[in-house]
Amino acid sequence: HLPAGPLFYGNYSLSLRKTYRRNEMRIVDFKDTSGAVREKVWRLYEESFPAHERRSLTAQEQAFADCRARSKVMLDDEGEVMALVFYWLYAGMVYVEFLAVNPAMRGRNIGSGVVERLLELYPGKLVILEIEPPQEEMAVRRLHFYERLGFVRNPYNYIHPSYRKGTDACPHELVLMSHGRIATEKEFSGFTEFMREVIWEYAD
Repeated sequence: HLPAGPLFYGNYSLSLRKTYRRNEMRIVDFKDTSGAVREKVWRLYEESFPAHERRSLTAQEQAFADCRARSKVMLDDEGEVMALVFYWLYAGMVYVEFLAVNPAMRGRNIGSGVVERLLELYPGKLVILEIEPPQEEMAVRRLHFYERLGFVRNPYNYIHPSYRKGTDACPHELVLMSHGRIATEKEFSGFTEFMREVIWEYAD
């Protein structure tokens, strides 16, 4: 959900397109975007994550209203959507729930730029994200992408709570990664409790 478990479902690869410059990326809150930009952001969100790994618009807007939630949109100097990142702040940690890059702009180091911005914004906090188990080629690429940015794979068995309730529930196994070091057992326990008590409350 960085896609992740959805976070960074797109290809991260070198290309002939120019690498973005930091001053090209303008960061705004989702709620402060115009209707047209908001539609593009939501389309990027829906196209980047499978249905069982994302919320409906109604549920996501309810999550955005939580004081611990953050919803950032990256725009270029022409107002085009470059990327989105939805994350949570809690107990000295930053949980990156969703990150997606505009497919037309992949290969320009935008994904790594977004992650680096987050790390700069929250020095001293443990940044946590999830990826799918690295069994397929794209999942392996995703693992290496985050490792290059300083994230390490945690050894804990981890099941992400479902974004659907009732008969449509679909909890799924993910790999937890954290920046700079492995989360302690106490931190991991606190994280899973947060997922059950907060994240699952905004499931459909």
